[in-house]
Formats: sequence, C-alpha cells, structure tokens
Amino acid sequence: MPDQNDLFQKQVQAGLRIAEAMNATQDRATLLREMLAAIVDTLGYKAASLRMLDPEKGLLELAAAYGLSDEYLKKGGVDLAHSPMDQQAFAGQIVAIRDLQAEPNLQYPQAAEREGLRAVLVVPLRLGQRTVGALRVYTDRQHDFSVEEKAFLAGIANLAARSIANAELYHAFRAIAREVNSTLEVKQVLRKLLVNLIGELNVKGAAVRLLGPRGRRLHLAAAEGLSQAYLDKGEIRIADSPIDRRVLDEKAPVVLYDVASEPGFQYPEAAQREGIRSALAVPLRLHDTIVGVLRVYSAQPHRFTSEEIALVEAVADLGAIALDNARLHETLREKYEAAREDWAGWYRYLSFS
Repeated sequence: MPDQNDLFQKQVQAGLRIAEAMNATQDRATLLREMLAAIVDTLGYKAASLRMLDPEKGLLELAAAYGLSDEYLKKGGVDLAHSPMDQQAFAGQIVAIRDLQAEPNLQYPQAAEREGLRAVLVVPLRLGQRTVGALRVYTDRQHDFSVEEKAFLAGIANLAARSIANAELYHAFRAIAREVNSTLEVKQVLRKLLVNLIGELNVKGAAVRLLGPRGRRLHLAAAEGLSQAYLDKGEIRIADSPIDRRVLDEKAPVVLYDVASEPGFQYPEAAQREGIRSALAVPLRLHDTIVGVLRVYSAQPHRFTSEEIALVEAVADLGAIALDNARLHETLREKYEAAREDWAGWYRYLSFS
C-alpha cells in the first residue's frame, strides 16, 4: 500500500485512468472492470468487486470483479439478509474490517481465507437517496483504511453508480427503440416495449392503457408480468383512479411508494393479492395530447430514481410513436386499397369502352 506521502498522487492517477475508461466505452462490464483495475493496480490493493442489489430477490449480484479467482467468485450468492457488513453499507455506512479472519459474521470465511483476503472496505453505491450496490476493496494483509482512502473510494463508488445508471439507460433505450422499428403491429410493439422495460428495471410487471373516446375510462392495450385475475379485476374509471387522474391532469409521472398505505389505487385489495408494493405511472403523449397511461409495478417497496422515471417516460413516448405509426400505416393502407379499387374500375371501364 502507498504511504500517506504518495497516496494522493496515486489517487489522482487512478482517477485519471477511470476518467479515460469512462470516455472510451459505454459498455457497462468493460467500464466497471477498468474502474476496479485502476483502483487495485494503482493503489496497491489485492482485489476489488462491485455488486448490485436485485431488490426483487434481496441478492447482491456480481457486476464486476478484479483480482479475484473464478473459484472465489463461484462460492455462492451474497444474500443481503445474511451479510451484516453489506447491511451496514446499505444503511449508508462505510464499513472497514481490519482482519477478516477475526470477523465473526463473515458470510464465507473459509473462501476468504483460501483466497488470501485479509482486510476489506465496503462502500455503498448510492443514486440520490437510494443505495443500489456495494463496492468491496480487499487487501492481503491486515490493514487500517485511512480517512483519505475511505473518502476517495466513496467518491469512486458514487461515480460507478452514476456510470452504471447512465450506461444501463443508454443501452436500454437503444434496445427498446429498436423494437419500435421492428414491426408496425401495435400489440406486438407494446408487448416488446413492456418486456424490455421490465427486464431493464427488474420490476414485477407493466401495463399500457389507452383512453376511451370519451376520456372516462382507460382500456387495456398491453400487459406483461401480471396475472389474468389481476387484469380482469374491473374497468379503470378515471374518476375512481386517483393515480391515473393525477397523471392525466398534471401530465407528469406519479409514484406510489407503498400502494397499500397511500391513496391512489382503484383496486388496492387486488393489488395486494397480486403482490404489488410500488407503482409508477407516466402519460403516453402523442404530440400535445395524452392518449393513455403506462404503469410499472414493483413487488418490493421501490423508490424510482429520476433516471428510471426518465427511461419509463421515454418508453411511453416510444409507445405513443408506435400507436401513431400504426394509425398512419392503416390510413395509408386504406387509401391504397381505395386507389387500387378506383384504378381497377377505370381499367375495367376502359377495357369495355
């Protein structure tokens, strides 16, 4: 490890290397590995890993690692409920363990010993007020992490969280946008949009509903991840659905963190039976007109970030574009068929005249 005299210089070198990696690639896996490599190689640590929380499963899934063997990485999943040091990190603390061999609550002590891991610093990855993952930095000997090390690695962790969010949104939007161009079949396009959106946000389900001609009801156009029983619960009347009424009146996204305790759902009992805990609703906007609502549902209490809301809004816009494209296509098809009949009539007339 560098002493205090050259620690700052090495941190600057690591920061520059990370900045170069961020400018060179939009690929999440490559970027994160380069960030970890800069930390380990430049600052002299043994290894580092970055795990992101799967909120639906409560597991910390491996996003990137550097300096750790395949055998160690395959030791088993990291269950947040059984990892006290990660629980502390998700409570907003930076956790330093000087000697892992003396740590009584380590989840995989034998694996850590075989890997030669002796000390660890666990830093939360935060997006806004929400912790989304954890950065672990390991040494091969007992080590007291300094205040300067903690501050630098906390900054890198926040940078990693922002980079992950930006890269995910970039690739998610590109993938979803391609679906719109793949077909003119509205139901197929909307279904693909919802499937991709659910996968990117790791949520339970999503649905698109369109306003009826009188603007009093929302009619189901597409849904994914929701049971037929929930979809058949009853019609959605704007006057009786506060969340949809707010979306339509304010022309802006509405979030319900806990649908069981917050007013907003027309059918709260059905939502509870379906296992829905949080919901996000955004308007489908066609030019300057709201034509429907896109809802996203989470099975866990979920505070949607500004980036996630922006992605859902963008997907809603793509859905509206798909509807408009289909309408234009149908109009052109009808005009083509009418013109073809006219030409056929003229041809028959001229043939017999």
